[in-house]
Amino acid sequence: MRTFAALALACALGVSPARAERPYTVEDLLSLEGLGRAAFSPDGRWLVLERQGPFKDAPNFDHEWLHSQAISRLLVVDVASGGPARALLPPDPGAGDTFGAFSPDGARLLVFRLKDRRREMGVVTLATGETRWSGLTVEAEVWNAFARWRDDREVIVVDKPPEIASLLLGAGWQTQARLTAAWADQRRGLYSGVVIGSGRYRDLTPAAPPLSLVAFDARTGAVRPLAKGAYVDMLLSPDGAYAAMIEEDGLIQPDASVPKALGGELARWRRLSLVDLRTGRRTAPCPRCDLMRRTWSWSADGKALVAAARESDTYGKPYGYWRFSPDGQARALAPELSVDTGWRELMVQPQGQGLWIGGQPAGLARRVGEARANWWSLGETPRNLTATIGKPLGLALAADGKTALIRTIDGVFRLDGQSAPVRVADPSAQLTPGQLQPGDRPSVLLDQAGAETRWLTPAGAGGRLAATDPALRILAFSPRTAAVAAAWKNRHGVTRVTLLRPGREPALVTTVNQALEDVQFAEPIAVPHKGIHGEPLTSWLYLPAGHKASDQRGVVIIPYPGARYDVAPASYAPGSPELYTSVQLLVAKGYAVLAPSLPLAQDEPPAPRLAEAILLAVDAARNQQAGLSATKLALWGQSYGGTGTLLAGSESPRFKGLIASAPITDLGWIHDTLRPGVLAAPEVYTTLGGFAAYTESGQGRMGAKPEDAPELYRANSPRFQAGKINAPVLMLFGDNDFGVMQALGMFSALAREGKDVQLVVYRGEQHAPISPGNIRDTYRRAFAFLEEVFGGPEPVSAAPSAP
Repeated sequence: MRTFAALALACALGVSPARAERPYTVEDLLSLEGLGRAAFSPDGRWLVLERQGPFKDAPNFDHEWLHSQAISRLLVVDVASGGPARALLPPDPGAGDTFGAFSPDGARLLVFRLKDRRREMGVVTLATGETRWSGLTVEAEVWNAFARWRDDREVIVVDKPPEIASLLLGAGWQTQARLTAAWADQRRGLYSGVVIGSGRYRDLTPAAPPLSLVAFDARTGAVRPLAKGAYVDMLLSPDGAYAAMIEEDGLIQPDASVPKALGGELARWRRLSLVDLRTGRRTAPCPRCDLMRRTWSWSADGKALVAAARESDTYGKPYGYWRFSPDGQARALAPELSVDTGWRELMVQPQGQGLWIGGQPAGLARRVGEARANWWSLGETPRNLTATIGKPLGLALAADGKTALIRTIDGVFRLDGQSAPVRVADPSAQLTPGQLQPGDRPSVLLDQAGAETRWLTPAGAGGRLAATDPALRILAFSPRTAAVAAAWKNRHGVTRVTLLRPGREPALVTTVNQALEDVQFAEPIAVPHKGIHGEPLTSWLYLPAGHKASDQRGVVIIPYPGARYDVAPASYAPGSPELYTSVQLLVAKGYAVLAPSLPLAQDEPPAPRLAEAILLAVDAARNQQAGLSATKLALWGQSYGGTGTLLAGSESPRFKGLIASAPITDLGWIHDTLRPGVLAAPEVYTTLGGFAAYTESGQGRMGAKPEDAPELYRANSPRFQAGKINAPVLMLFGDNDFGVMQALGMFSALAREGKDVQLVVYRGEQHAPISPGNIRDTYRRAFAFLEEVFGGPEPVSAAPSAP
């Protein structure tokens, strides 16, 4: 039935007849459109959607990875009528529009306009489209909250003017602008220096900039000042009486006695302040407490806050749980428990979360001497809430201030703090958060795996949603009306967003990437094989249309050490904006492309068996699929994939060409480096530990400082394997990336060995190019390079599409 439903929907939305297909091009890549956030209003009446692109039509390209916000437009749909979708804001060709939180009653919505390097907040009335702009600049809410409704009328906002240094809004343009201004000062004979310090000189580093916390009246436009501080996150109490604010303080000083730097040690200590939103009175319950990021939660009555924290500024000290009150009280909870550490976001770092369960503070913690972390109730007498069930796996899936849903090895359980845990789903359940606002915690989950799609809450409420198929990607849903916004992508990468409502016909909201309808794409072919430790793995092969068993087709491998692909990588699917190693562009040029699974243990460096692991996947693909060359093999990797490309090229002569974009070439150098932004905005870019956590306990997997494991660092740094590389090399870098100087060093090392190497540096770019001109140049050079090392172009052909 579900498969039939998907087919029926496809027919309802229109299916193109058979036609001759054309190859995918770089201009197609640069013209891609996309989808951002989608959400229903709390009352279920409105659906709002961010529609992005085309990529190359941005007013400028200096916002780095906030580029998608510069090409975003807002659509709104009246759910009751089903459409048509209309523009929520008047179009401005020089701006990009995104949205934030709905007012509690669902009548108004926060919107943000990115223009002229400002991200101004406005409030739009959904029924009329009337918009009141605030004049306030709000940081992008990628991880944390900076603008939230206190009630149906007032919005609490952290105002961050564009001249203040920012890692997000200032990414790209700010470093360029500040350095250019400093160079101009030097040229005029003025002071142009920047100073940073460590140890006794630490305070010479400029302090984190203070920002204004204000209340904005959505009806009158009045702005009411509340407090000032170096704010980096905000959490309003449920009753709207208080704002819990995290403020950045002094730089965190590393300690040489700590054997291994861990992730989670941020640049600066983070302090808690509680601001009375009626009076602006600020309370600091524990002035010397350092808060762990994104671990806090208000009690349901708004009278207390629980968070992971540690007292005294001690590098490497474990976090515990604390209870804070607006009246200034602060109390450590269960000192015998501490936040556990684990592998998350490519490094070992603390994994904790504070919640309220059964009226008591609770947290994920481990008792000293015990093997596993558990969920604990942290009242006067701490209680282990998960002692009788399997090991908890990660943070809570959802919580509502009273109950929580957690995943364990035995399945998904509900915890209420009063009774035994109740299993609500089996271990294979794929539960995803719904209506999630950046900076907020999930309180509703979506279950799309059963016979029917349903939503559920930690308290046990739930219901059936409008019939959907697993082939549909649910963008948003409304528990109030059971309506669903779903995206269906065809094999050409054309995506149609539809509104589904119980008992109603599907309503088309928008179509994305319609221009790809006649473009030919490759579908992934599973290649099962064994890894270097004998483990079963799956890699993925992509072939051009018309490939024949008699071909001797060149193969381009896209390595990324540590990656395991049990399913085909979504980033290589048609219509996906993979800008720097586009599998589909390579296939369009006639190459076979292989995405190999290359899993690594947390303490397992890639060398010296990386080439062996890659070639196991290559040989399995050749045994499965005739027509693949045994000798025309090339590697192309981005970032850590670029590192893997160069390492593998030093381990085997089978690779005939190496393309490495933004690789880390010297782990010892990267361990100690700072980002170029330090020279322009030291107040936000300075991190005294450099990239120590990355190399010691993160993706670098060195497990120690360079001076304590010099041979391990050398073995896994392409810079010191330059003499073993025999294939021609093409390296690509941005001069605003953190590793451009090591790129010059790698180039010099290869040149000293007499190797064939090209180094291309794109000025103004960071870790990956976003300027269309630089992207065009990347592919022009890469295709010419591959044609040269393979001895000519690969054969290409076209095939008609199926109806």
